[in-house]
Amino acid sequence: MRVFLTGASGFVGANMARRLLKEGHEVHLLLREGSNTWRLEDVLGEMNVHRGDICDLGQLTSAVKEAAPQIVIHMGTHGAYPTVQTDFDKIFSTNMIGMANLLKACDAVRYECFINTSSSSEYGLVDKPMSEKDLPMPVNYYGATKAGATVLCQTHTRITDAPIVNVRLFSVYGPYEEKIRLVADTVKKCLLGEPLIFTKATQKRDFIYTTDVENAYLELMKSPQLKGEVLNIGTGTQYSVRHIVERIIERTGTTQKPQWGVIPTWRFEAQNWVADMGKAHSLLKWRAEVSLENGVGKTVDWMKKNMGYYGGGKA
Repeated sequence: MRVFLTGASGFVGANMARRLLKEGHEVHLLLREGSNTWRLEDVLGEMNVHRGDICDLGQLTSAVKEAAPQIVIHMGTHGAYPTVQTDFDKIFSTNMIGMANLLKACDAVRYECFINTSSSSEYGLVDKPMSEKDLPMPVNYYGATKAGATVLCQTHTRITDAPIVNVRLFSVYGPYEEKIRLVADTVKKCLLGEPLIFTKATQKRDFIYTTDVENAYLELMKSPQLKGEVLNIGTGTQYSVRHIVERIIERTGTTQKPQWGVIPTWRFEAQNWVADMGKAHSLLKWRAEVSLENGVGKTVDWMKKNMGYYGGGKA
């Protein structure tokens, strides 16, 4: 099928682009001029690249018309890395105006399924499994704008009957992950023998390996009947940051000892973060299959071969 994908230069988007290509789909990417495409450098020539910015309606409309997609997967976003992506205007323009632009541009083509990538950050701080029935209570602008985009998509479906489904991703990890994120950063430090400094690391997260996310999207592409729905994409099981760090230490065999409690905990840091997966299991008939141990092993093995991307010599 012809698939139009935004956000392909990012971690999750690049893995999705590669998977779509592997599955035999005709992949069309929207990439800004000057995008850093290191995650795609060996396969970019096999894809159709459309240059444009999601915040520029004219460029975006031209790209969508040229691609004439059957499937639209929206993964373009800004603000997911709160320590470095703090520009409110850019967060708002990308996540809200960009979302509105994409809906407008895609109205001109007859697509079969549109998957909007939302975030578990929409939920905010809760002390129970996060359910799609919960009222969003985000604690940052990223979560707020992603929640706004979800509502916008649902409203667009109600008005136009557009086949749009919204998915809230939990803590994705795996190959090509940004080096400032927990798993990639910890693996890098273990492999390079760098100090391992953390918070108390008692906070828990629903870690999901990237191939499980890709499998969910492939199922969603065949499920236009889910239009208007919001679905969690996680495992339904949470592990502490300390637990996953210890698994990484075991897998890498580092002699470095972790230093717990050195870094202060962020005041909005959630201690529990896990998906209620009942709805996705029921409606999508999909479940995450990769265990944390296997996912960590796959990630470590990949990073050992690709440390050039993470400051450890030539890849």
